[in-house]
Amino acid sequence: MEFELFLTRLVQGINNGAIYAFLALALVCTYRGSKALNLAQGELAMICTFVSWSLAANGVPLPLAILGGVVVGGLSGAAIERTLIRPLGRDAHYSVLLVCVGLFLAINALAGFIWGGDPQSFPAVVPDAPDDFVPVMGVRLRYQQLVILVVLLVLVAALYAVFRYTRFGLSMRAAASNPDSASLVGVRVNRVNAWGWVLAGAVGALLGPLIAPSTTLSTSMFFTFIIYACAAATVGGFDSPIGAVIGGLFIGVTENLVASYVGFIGDSLKLTVALVILLVVLMVKPSGLLGTREVERV
Repeated sequence: MEFELFLTRLVQGINNGAIYAFLALALVCTYRGSKALNLAQGELAMICTFVSWSLAANGVPLPLAILGGVVVGGLSGAAIERTLIRPLGRDAHYSVLLVCVGLFLAINALAGFIWGGDPQSFPAVVPDAPDDFVPVMGVRLRYQQLVILVVLLVLVAALYAVFRYTRFGLSMRAAASNPDSASLVGVRVNRVNAWGWVLAGAVGALLGPLIAPSTTLSTSMFFTFIIYACAAATVGGFDSPIGAVIGGLFIGVTENLVASYVGFIGDSLKLTVALVILLVVLMVKPSGLLGTREVERV
């Protein structure tokens, strides 16, 4: 019985970690191209989920409604990069951070103005009745959890292949490392950066419909997730898709097990566990577990 309880908590931790990792992947997409930490990534995913919900509520088939939200996410990412990020210049990292904070507030307010503050019920992508699960060693694996994990693994494999083996990935690494030199060898730095924001917007928009059926759709659904996603990307390495996934899963499992077995922590202090992991990794390896260490010549 105790072992089954442990497995249940482990699976719940993996499920939470997959969500953190999913959103961390979106952060990696923007960081690899423009070295920008988009704190508004969660809010952008939230408003795209509302778009998908609105389309589904008006009779659009759910898969097409989700695809519509993903398209809106990609276009929104491109528009944000072109109108708000690019004019600031390539070295305005603090200005970009402040713009992203402003975006966070603006997008949240816009979603509340359009759809209101009441939580909404989002239709499940897969069957989600009480008996819709796969039993494994006494643990119930919900179809929704399996879909999130499978989509995450497919997505990280695709992004790794793109970043590692394609000309676009090489251009993105060059643009992030030294944009001036990259421009001299023919890399269209602005276009590469824009595509990073497009990918981030699309990835975040895909996550929303996968988790909304279990968390409910509201303007605050990503408030906590973006903190965990930043921690996951930092732990794994902001320029590593695989590192972001490993960081997210590690944080999700560790915090859930610690909260379950260390009495004074519980659910109220779970976030503290993630912050402690973050501090330890930053002290030992500031670039993250799989991140690339930056070396500058002086």
